Order: sequence, then C-alpha cells, then structure tokens
Amino acid sequence: MKNQTLNNAFPIVAAALGNKFGVKVSVGGDDAYTTGDRIHLPALDSEDSNIKDVAWGYLVHEAAHVRFTDFGEFRNAATNPLRKHIVNILEDVRIEKSMQEPYPGTKRTTEKVTEYLVQTDAYGFVTKDDEPHPASVLSQFLLFRLRHDVLGQKALSSYADTAEALLEDVFPVGAVTRLFGLMSDVPHLSHTRDCVRLADQILRMIQEEKEKAEEQARQQSQQQQSQQSPSNSGGQSDPSDDSTDDQSDDSSDTGDSQQDQQSQADNANGQSDTSDAGDDNTDQQPGQGATSSHSDANDQSQDADQLAQILSSVLSAGQDDLPDDLFEAAQELLGNQPRNSYDSETHLPLALDPNRNPPTGNAILNRALSESGKIRASLQGLIQSSRYERPVNKRSGNRIDGRKLVRLSQGDSRVFERRTHKQAPNTALHLLVDASGSMNNRISSNLSITLARIAMDSAVALALALEGISGVNPAITRFPHGDTDNVNPLLKHGQKVRPNASAFSAITNGGTPLHTALWYAAASVMATREDRKVIMILTDGEPDDYDAAKSVIRRCEATGIELVGVGICIDTSHLFDNSICINNVSDLRSELFRISKDLLLAA
Repeated sequence: MKNQTLNNAFPIVAAALGNKFGVKVSVGGDDAYTTGDRIHLPALDSEDSNIKDVAWGYLVHEAAHVRFTDFGEFRNAATNPLRKHIVNILEDVRIEKSMQEPYPGTKRTTEKVTEYLVQTDAYGFVTKDDEPHPASVLSQFLLFRLRHDVLGQKALSSYADTAEALLEDVFPVGAVTRLFGLMSDVPHLSHTRDCVRLADQILRMIQEEKEKAEEQARQQSQQQQSQQSPSNSGGQSDPSDDSTDDQSDDSSDTGDSQQDQQSQADNANGQSDTSDAGDDNTDQQPGQGATSSHSDANDQSQDADQLAQILSSVLSAGQDDLPDDLFEAAQELLGNQPRNSYDSETHLPLALDPNRNPPTGNAILNRALSESGKIRASLQGLIQSSRYERPVNKRSGNRIDGRKLVRLSQGDSRVFERRTHKQAPNTALHLLVDASGSMNNRISSNLSITLARIAMDSAVALALALEGISGVNPAITRFPHGDTDNVNPLLKHGQKVRPNASAFSAITNGGTPLHTALWYAAASVMATREDRKVIMILTDGEPDDYDAAKSVIRRCEATGIELVGVGICIDTSHLFDNSICINNVSDLRSELFRISKDLLLAA
C-alpha cells in the first residue's frame, strides 16, 4: 500500500462504511461481489480517485440491496432475461432511493459511479448509429430516465434526454405514452414485490401494443388485397359494389405518421376525408390513382408489421440482447485493474457472530473473576499514583509548603505548592485471542490446561479489570472462525463483559491468519473515540504468513496504534517490539503491571 498508515487505508474506510450502513464487508484479492448478506471488495491500492469512487458507490449500492432487497422475490422474478432485467432496474432505483433517506450523502456517491461509467464508455451507452436491439433501447431509457427523475442524478440529464429520443424513434407512440404512465409509479414502490408487479405491467403493455400493431397490419393487408383484386381481372369492377369503393376511398388518404396508424388501429371502421384524394387524382390517367393508393396501403402495412416485429423482438430478447447491469459494469471495472493496483497483503475478514454456550462462558467468567479483581487493584493503584505530578513550588498560590519557608529569608518567594492533575486514561484496548489448532496444545504433559484456555481466561480477566477503570474501553476478538480467515467478535468496544459471557470459549480450529485478525482489530480501534489505540495479541506466536503479519504490524505502528504481544508459554518478541510471556493467568497481573503505565496513561 502506497500510504503506509491506516488512517485512509482502503480496508479501514470500507470497514467504517460497512459499520455505518450495518452490513458485513470483507476486503481482499481483486474481485468485487455480493453474496446476499455481505459485500466483498478488492484490496485496491490505486492512486486513481475515480476507481475508489466506483468502489464506494458499489459498496453503497450493494449495501442498499443487502438492507432492502427481498432476494427470494428477486430470484423468483428471473423467469426470462427481460423480466429479470427490468425488475433489476426498478429495484436498483427503489433501494438507492431508500438508502438516500437515512444517508443523504449516498446520492452523490452512487451518482459518481454512473457518471464515470458512462463518460468512460465502461457501461456502453448506445446510439441510433449503433443499430441497437430494441430491448437495449428500452433498458437504457428506463435506466437513465429513472435515475435522473427519481434519484435526482442531475448529471445524467443529457443521457436521459438522448435515451428518450432514441426510444421515441424506435417504439410506437402509444407504447411510449403508456410507458411514461407506468413509470410514474416508481417513486412509490416500497418492496421488491412492487417492482416485480410493475415490471409485469410494462411487459403486458408491450404485449398489448404488439397485438394492436399486428391487428393494424392485418387490416391494412386486407385492404390492400381488396384493392388489388379488381386489377387482377383486367381492371374491371362492379360499380354497384359500394364496399369496394369505400375501402378504396378509405385507403387513399391514409396518414403517414405513426400516430395516424395508431388511430386507425383503435378505430377499425374509422373514416377519412377523401376529397383531397379526389383533387390529387384529377389529372391522372385511369388506373393511376388506384396504383398510388395501393402503394400507400402497402407502405402502411409494412410500417405496422415492422412495429409489431420490433415489439415482438423486445419480448423475446435474450441475455445477449440486453446491456450489462450498471453495477455489474462497476463490478467488472473494479476487478480489471492493473495488477499493481491491488494490495496482495491486505485481507480484511468478516466479523461473524460466535456460537454461544452459557455454561462454558460462565465457567470462564467465574475463573476470571478472582484474577480480574487483583489485576484491577494493581492497575488502579498505578493510575492513582501517577495522576499527580511531583509538586512544584511557585511564587503564588493557595497552599504554602512549610518545608520551603526558609526560602523567604533568602529572598526566594517560591513557597507555594502546586500540583498539576495529569490526564486520566483514554485508551481503547483490543484483545486478539489466538484460537488456532496449535493453541490446543497443553501447557505441560502433567496438566490438562491448554494454551487456548490460558489465553481466553487471561483476556476475560483483563477485560473485566479494565472495564472497571474509567477511560479504558476494552474489546475481545477470537480468531479464526473455523477453518477460515474470518473472526468472532466476543466483546465489542463499548460492551460489558458479563452480558456477553456466553460467547467466551476456548475452542480451537484452523490456522493462524494473524494478518487478517490484525486488520480487523485495527479497523475496530480506529473507529473508537479514545486517543490511545492499543492491540494486545494473545498467541503462541506462529502466524500462517509471517511477512503479511509483519506488514500489517508496521502499518499499525506507522498509524500510532500500539501493539503488545502476549506469548502464551512462548516468546513473541520476533513479532512485537513490546511483548510479554505468561505461563498462567496469575502471571498476567505482574507482567501487565510492568507495561501498563505506558499502555494506559497518556504520554
């Protein structure tokens, strides 16, 4: 990572945003994806602010899905590509609108994504010159018009207007008018199911417009055939056949516009003014007027048939006929950065709720209670004795130091005693407890006590002691979660130990992904208000990836986070400059007393 501190590190900001939005976020590798209950971002290490804007917009958008989308309804709606696509556009707008209400700043965050994708052609805006599939025209129009009108993304104004003009060029006037009417319901959609219903209404409208165009084409074809029938018998017709004359008159003045075609479809027996047609044919030779009428009717039949085919192609559109989802394009962009744009050592894990076992947790709590009282007494005494500096004699004050009165005879008036009150502790302390498989080893062949039990008992005893000291904010996290890189927060900053006792256990499993656990602990302490940030790691001292662990340690130190290694029956000085070693819980009190002044008291 080019910025070796953690203050603005990508994973730290991602974790902070995830906490703000109430969603689980992990960071690592070069992929962006969402599983339905969590969001994964690549470990971006890019100086390109636009790419980071895309990442934050992707996070906001997917967080909105996690919070507001009914994924069961969403999956059930994917009965065909077009239905799924329209539901997705409507749902995207709905959830982002829902997200804007509690978090107004997300409006601009997501707007930046759409701006960047369109301006860089990463989304693929289509124009008339591209000869786009009609379903793509419909999709593009819905996307930009709704994002502009409903979400207030004003930067998309010109794209929305262009997409609307293209829609009007391709689709029948009646379909466009009815589509606008249906779109007026979008601001009032409350649930995923509402989006599915509206998508079905749009599809039903297109089907109805297709059938209307097909009927219009059929009627015009019949008119054309009836007009051509006399010419096939030598141009003779029965003057008494009024129906033939009426059909000829009707077809002679058919309008050229799509709007006139629509009117004819709605009024199968509609009348037209034939007087103009008579005037136009005054100077023509016999048979020429009929030929012109036949040609116009043929053109109209072709237009209606073409509109029917356009609408039919929309309804039968396949996945390849539809554009990428906007945030699928963002996802692809985030995963296609140059290799040096990713930080391979960064992996922010998920924080997963631990399994709770009240009897086991209470047993650990009861063992810790006796030791916690002794630890608290020692630390309280240390803090109290250090809260006052050594007295200083001044020339004025309210309290005279009798031992210094002799100075008056020497002309020295500094006989007033003044003590300066030192700042109380203001420390967030995060305890990382190694629960890897190696921690299941016993401390000796003669005892059944495991390293994991000592580590957990010590962490709980220390947290109990510290929560009773004003100005200290402890937390406990166990790692890993099973055979993964994830972690289990047992006690979060600001919580009390006793109500969370059921989460404590000395179970062991998996490896020792220390670097991922340190990323999580760093993100946690960075989010606290305390000035001092301390991470204490209780471990057997053998991480899975030594270089990655040291890299995160250096970043923590560069940020001002203090690290303490607590080796359980092992020396951890090869990892941590500040380290202690304990063989049992009682060792913790004496060892902590030795280092606590630097950890708990402000410099």
